[in-house]
Amino acid sequence: MSITSEEVNYLIWRYLQECGKEVSALALQEETRVLDFDKQFGSHIPIGALVDFLQKGILYTESELLVRHDRAKSSVDAEHVSTRDFNLLQALEISKDRVPPIRGEHRFELAGDDHASSTRTEIVGKLEGTESLASESSNFIKTLRESSKISKSAVSRWNPSNSLVLAHGGPSLVATIVTFEMPEPGTLSKVHEIKCENVLVSQREGANSVTCLEWSPAGHSLAVGTESGKVRLWTVDGKLQNVFEFHNSCITTIKWNQDSLHFLTCDVDNVAIIWNSLTGTALQQFSPREAGSADTLGIDASWVGVDKFVIPGGQGNILLCEMGESRPLGKLSGHTKALTAFDYNPETKLLVSASDDKTLRVWRGGNLNSSNCFMGNSQSVTSAAWLDNDKVISTSMDGSVQIWSQASSSLLALSMVDGVPIFCGALSPDKQKFAVGKMDGEINLYDVSKLHAVVKEAVNPVNVHPIPLYGDYQSNSEGNCITDLAWDPTSTYLAICYSESDATVIYVG
Repeated sequence: MSITSEEVNYLIWRYLQECGKEVSALALQEETRVLDFDKQFGSHIPIGALVDFLQKGILYTESELLVRHDRAKSSVDAEHVSTRDFNLLQALEISKDRVPPIRGEHRFELAGDDHASSTRTEIVGKLEGTESLASESSNFIKTLRESSKISKSAVSRWNPSNSLVLAHGGPSLVATIVTFEMPEPGTLSKVHEIKCENVLVSQREGANSVTCLEWSPAGHSLAVGTESGKVRLWTVDGKLQNVFEFHNSCITTIKWNQDSLHFLTCDVDNVAIIWNSLTGTALQQFSPREAGSADTLGIDASWVGVDKFVIPGGQGNILLCEMGESRPLGKLSGHTKALTAFDYNPETKLLVSASDDKTLRVWRGGNLNSSNCFMGNSQSVTSAAWLDNDKVISTSMDGSVQIWSQASSSLLALSMVDGVPIFCGALSPDKQKFAVGKMDGEINLYDVSKLHAVVKEAVNPVNVHPIPLYGDYQSNSEGNCITDLAWDPTSTYLAICYSESDATVIYVG
């Protein structure tokens, strides 16, 4: 039993045609004999033959792992291999352990060809950083395991002062506060659930979807935004503290001030309000959208100090505002479309912003012009966060994860596993892991700590490095998009909210 290289070429050519990659298929057609194969065997090869072969190969590798030569079952390390989520990368790792890898050294060099040898030396030098990364990485991409299930939710947040308390809410669902216990590392058991609901309010208003929620920095209060525009404040034990009712449309953003007293809310009509959480008083209100305009200016906001904050403005501008001032202090111009994410670094006093215009910009305090503009995405940027005082990590709808250097204004690292749109990204509190949630329901977890070491030791700082992949988790439901990601304060657990199924808490370790 064997398969020739020409047969492999033909299967790849068929796969490219089936996926609509006509230009790539044409290039392969010009360099191989695929047309001859197509005339002879095309009618006998079913659609999806290449994928079918790969899936059968993965199953065969899994059977080799689970059953010994004497037909006895093998013991399997559950931490590294899950029979339910056995994937291609794990199959390749197992195959690599059993079959020596084919080395490419001298395979394409002509005898006495000094130019080929020198070219190879240059290539090895350029890949030095990548090889060192591969040698230090784990043999397996860890398949993350589920620790607990919670009811279907659109958003969730862990209590910052108690890593075993999680609040979540979603469509036709009141906010719920869940308290877990941890019998052993990686296992969470629900102790009790508290539904944040007022019977009289529920009867009068009917079902009212939760669109966002946020704990105060001290963890004593939970602000819950709803589709109707109301914001309610609850205690940890589920008691209603206050109701805030000035918004007339769906709440998109809640941001607490570090004093745990004031918080900022924004809605889909781009109305921004500063509240006093104790008195329920609206201290300031901004409506930057022009009259008659139906465009959404942005979906995020951020505090940039104790008394200043930024909100989206018209035509991609960022409005810098201050508590107690009725008008914005200034306008940061640069972006041209709706703003999607902000992240402020209190140590360097630098603000990074992301936009639907496919760019990221870095802003310095006291300057109305951006100091950096990072371009390189083909679609909207969906998240941005500071890794340290120099590096910014971002995700995009084009399926890429990119790490940028503010000091050198350059791209340091890039990952694009399969091109599936990334809806959200979340950096762990210890800034060692970065999770991305994709349209197909898959979670990819990147090991940022390893990348820091590789970049620091790189011989050529201009090289773009791969981002080490730590682990992954895949939903079993079809058509299940990821709507939200939330890390617990210890960076041990990750809560995942889906569009079509119950939310999941996974153990990262």
